[in-house]
Order: sequence, then structure tokens, then C-alpha cells
Amino acid sequence: MMLGPPVPTEPPRSILRRRQPPPITPLSPDICRRLPSEVIHIIIERIACFDVPTLRACSLVCKSWLPVSRWHLIPTVSLGSKNIKSFLRLLESPYSTISQSIHHVSIQSDSNAISHRKSRESRIYPLDLIVGLGAFPFTCDETLLRRLTRFPALTSLSFSWLREGLALPTSNALVQGFPGLTKIEFRTCTFTSFEQFTHMICALQNLRCLALMDVTWDDLRRSESPTHQALPPHLETLELYLSPIGHICTWIGDHSSDLEDLQTVNLCSAFWEDLDSMEIAWMLRRLGSKVKHLSLPWHLPEVDLSHHTELQTLRISHLWFKPIPDSPAEECFTAKGIQKTLLQLNSYQIRNIDFRVLTLFQLTENELGLDWEKMWKILSRKCFAQLQSITFGLSAYDKKLRFMLKKIWGGNRQMESIDDTRRHSRRSGRRLTRSQVDEVAQELTGAAL
Repeated sequence: MMLGPPVPTEPPRSILRRRQPPPITPLSPDICRRLPSEVIHIIIERIACFDVPTLRACSLVCKSWLPVSRWHLIPTVSLGSKNIKSFLRLLESPYSTISQSIHHVSIQSDSNAISHRKSRESRIYPLDLIVGLGAFPFTCDETLLRRLTRFPALTSLSFSWLREGLALPTSNALVQGFPGLTKIEFRTCTFTSFEQFTHMICALQNLRCLALMDVTWDDLRRSESPTHQALPPHLETLELYLSPIGHICTWIGDHSSDLEDLQTVNLCSAFWEDLDSMEIAWMLRRLGSKVKHLSLPWHLPEVDLSHHTELQTLRISHLWFKPIPDSPAEECFTAKGIQKTLLQLNSYQIRNIDFRVLTLFQLTENELGLDWEKMWKILSRKCFAQLQSITFGLSAYDKKLRFMLKKIWGGNRQMESIDDTRRHSRRSGRRLTRSQVDEVAQELTGAAL
């Protein structure tokens, strides 16, 4: 019996062999043209929140996808002594298209300066065009600001470490070149006069956020002109981290009626004097129910929180429990100060209260000294019916306070009103009637008076 030629067999396929990915077929130009631009914008905006590599790929699909993708990829530019010349040359190039997507420019003049905006957004936008700054002197003048007007989408400006200050021509160029600015931030900057600063801010009527950190003025005198300069009416956020602060608080308090949309006020400094505290208290009283989100380093004795009847969040950022003997502000740093703060609150919209204890103190339960029985009575007031959380940054106390809120107002921390339903605890079944709440409130009011 003769055997035929051997039949060739296929070599065994290894399951460990790397398979080739299927070929990627690009979208045809016809499909790209048929997709509405609104749909493309929605898709790319969703991708920008969590998938930067895909966002980069979207920027290379076609010319119509590039502007919206680049808007999220390169939202901010930092300019300093090392990159300012090369960047301005890039702007003057006829092939440059980057100016259409930049909406924040940060101008920094110190080699050790830290871009706080960069540290906050680098997790989401790793392609920010940030170039290291050198130790060479750098001046922000009107020529630079006029050349930055080539950014049609620019809505935010930040100035940091301008030791030479902002002269009057520079301020005028800022106002004339960026009338649609919505956010401006000054860090460690100097102005020729406080009057120059107020004129500049009042001229930017579209501002929504004003942030000042360690800003100084060579001349603090204010003009006595009878003409009224209105503050930006749509200003929503006011951040003041400077000392002295009294003069700017007086200016804002005098024109508080201009601020129609103000919601957030953040104040902080470790060097305030008694006069600063009084001016802060006067400004907050004039703002009154406009303030919905308030942050203070500690509860100043002069500040009365009862004027903020629409307050939603309160943050005390520098709380500590090592009172200095014979200190007039000792009550602000003790458990009695916390009770005083809570008793002053009468906003029925309060949602979150954050007492941030400084981490440099290792506190025990006895050192904090909270009277839990008094805390129970205070948190039983009607104005805390919508309170969702009260925290100290210490897990043991935060857990106790969460349990206390649940016992008083029940497990459902939604937007229900105590006038509509009675709260009860799911564990013990104990009910807190409206009459009991009224009795506690009357008792606390009489004790406060």
C-alpha cells in the first residue's frame, strides 16, 4: 500500500500570541459634514471630563473638530520671562491658530511663583501650555496687554508677583483691551493708588469673580468725587486674602447695593487688626442676605451672622483649641465660640457647616470640650432642619455629629420642611414634635438675650 504525499498541516496557534487589532477606518468627510455641530460639542465636552487621550484624538479628526477639542486641551497659558518673546512670535505667525482656544492667561514674574490654577487643573488638563519661569526681571506693561487682545475667547486674567506694580497706562490698557473679562486675579501685586484700582474694577462691568491675594497700594486715599462708580453688578464671587483689609471692605460696603448677584465671600488672613475686624463686620452686615456661601478664618467677635438670612454654607478655616491666656479673642477658639457661632445662625437655607480644625494640634476628646447636650439643643432649632452636614475634619467628632443630626431630624436629609413633616429617628423611634422644637428655640433665645 503506497502512501500519498504528506498533507501539510497548519502550525498550532498559540493562545499567548498577540492578536493584531482590527484596522481602524476613519470617518468619511461626508459623515463629518452631516453631524450637527451641537452634537459634536456635546460629545467632546463629555469626553473632556475623563478621557484626555481620546480628546487628543478628536482634535486630529478634522478641521471642524479641532477648535472645540483645543478649547479643552489648552485652556490656559502662563507667560513669564523665559517664554514671553517666543510666545509673542508665535502669535504673529500667519499659521498660528492657538489664539482661538485660550480663555485664561496667567502672567507671572517670579521664578519661585506657584501657579495655583495649574495645580488645580493639571489632573484634568495635562496639556496646559505652562513654561517654567526664569529669574530675570519681568514687567507687565501696556504693550504686552495690547498684544494679548488677539485672544478673542479670553475671559480670565491672573497677575502674580508683579513687584514693579501695575502703572496707570497698564490699567487703562487692561480696561480697553478686555471689556468682557469675567474673572481677574491679583497675587502679590502693587498698585500706584487705591483710586486707580477702584476705577479699573468698576470699568470691568462683566466681572463675575474678583480675587485679591497680598495686594498692596502705594496710596490708600480715595477720591471724594461726587460721581458714583458702580461695582460690577454680576459679581458672584469675592475672595480677599490680604492685610490690611479695612479700606477695601469699606469701599465694597459703601457700594453693596450695586452687587446684585453676589453669592460667595471668602476672607482670610493671619494679620488682621481690630480696625480690620470692624470693617469686615460692617461690610458683611451691608451685604446681608446676599451672601449664600461664607468662609472666614475664625468667627470674629465683631461679626454677627444673624444678618445672613439666606446663608447656605459656612466655613471656619482656621479653628484651634489652644487658647492664649489673657487673649481678647480667646472665645473664638474654644467650644463656647462654636456654640456662639451656631446660635447666631438663623438661615433656614443652611446646608453645610465646616469647622476646620488645624492639623498641627493633636486633640483628644476632652481637649475639644464640646458639650454634646448643648449641641443637641442648638441643632434642634428650626433653622437647622435642612442641615445636611457639620464637620470638624476629625473623624470621631464628624461621626458623632452625623449621628446626632440623624437622631434629631431623621435619616432623610432632603429638602423637606419641618412645618410639613415631623422628623423621627429610624433606630429608636423617638419623635421630635414642633412644639418641642419651639420650646428649645425659646429657651436658647432667652439664654442668648
